[in-house]
Amino acid sequence: MDPTKHELIADTIGTGTDVDARRRFWLAHMLLGFSVFLLETLVVMLYLALTPDGPHRLLLWWIAASWLAFGVAGLAGAPVIATRPWRSTYSVTWTIASTYAVGLVAILDNGVTSPILLLLFLPLVYGTLMFSPWSAAACGVSTVLSLSIVAAVDRGLVAAEGRTFMLFASLAGAAVLSVTSAINRSQVERHEASLLAVLAELASTDELTGCTVRRVLRQRTEQEIERALRSGSPLSLLMIDVDQFKAVNDNYGHVVGDQVLAAIGRILMANVRAFDVASRLGGDEFALLLPETNASGAVAVAERIFRDLASEGEVPVTLSIGVSSLDRSLPTMEHLFDEADLALYQVKRAGRDAIAVRAPGAPAPLAW
Repeated sequence: MDPTKHELIADTIGTGTDVDARRRFWLAHMLLGFSVFLLETLVVMLYLALTPDGPHRLLLWWIAASWLAFGVAGLAGAPVIATRPWRSTYSVTWTIASTYAVGLVAILDNGVTSPILLLLFLPLVYGTLMFSPWSAAACGVSTVLSLSIVAAVDRGLVAAEGRTFMLFASLAGAAVLSVTSAINRSQVERHEASLLAVLAELASTDELTGCTVRRVLRQRTEQEIERALRSGSPLSLLMIDVDQFKAVNDNYGHVVGDQVLAAIGRILMANVRAFDVASRLGGDEFALLLPETNASGAVAVAERIFRDLASEGEVPVTLSIGVSSLDRSLPTMEHLFDEADLALYQVKRAGRDAIAVRAPGAPAPLAW
């Protein structure tokens, strides 16, 4: 898979696990590349051992040894490089550089008649499988250019012009096929990425209300707690319950009950910012996660929700809302949720249709 497309898919899903997945992909990507590079270096060394009377053997052995050291260093450094933002550029640059390294060795060996030139096909294959169309095209151009440099330097070109012509034709054809395949693969991956984005949206959104599901709320809460602790900003949570919702279903039917839940979902979504999280926990239970919002700000949001609900509807319903804010002496998701739940139950015990707050330094429960 194209690394860029892989990152697009992973970013669409957007969890910490996906960051690890991208790193694993890049690690496997580079381990494969350097492993093949080392294998071909050993093949070159075997060729040099079988042809000891060829030209520049001492220099070629030195170059092959440097390749070997570079490949080993690449394998050792792959776990670190796989975490860096420049890993894609590094990988493409390394692949293109290998084409000119092959050309240099071929010049020192037997020019256009050197069997080492056949190794130029490997960067083409690698570029097709791993890179975007533009990067695959750069690999194709570099292989043809490397062969052109060998041909320009080789004085015995006339004696091998037929062989050279066929090699040029083969490399050029392979380069065209490489780019075409990369384009087709890229189109398929864009389509897959689009489908994954749709699936991720469906998996994270409650169909009836348009709010996120409980899993997304928990993931975002963990992230926002970490961010609030780093930045020192407040974080609040609203736990919301529809009062006596069973009576709505019993008196009006489940279709009307669903309409009520959908209306509440619209109200919640209308009262959140882009970085807030409105979530349906299940049944008639909802939650709002409000980063950068203290307890009083969260109460103001709850009051707006009450006002909007009062003007909504055909079926009169009320809400009970419990508010909690992050306690830095116990900054856990469980404590944040427990405190909001306790505030919600406090409202229920007091008769419903109100707001209660449990937060560090918060005043007594507020009735709306």
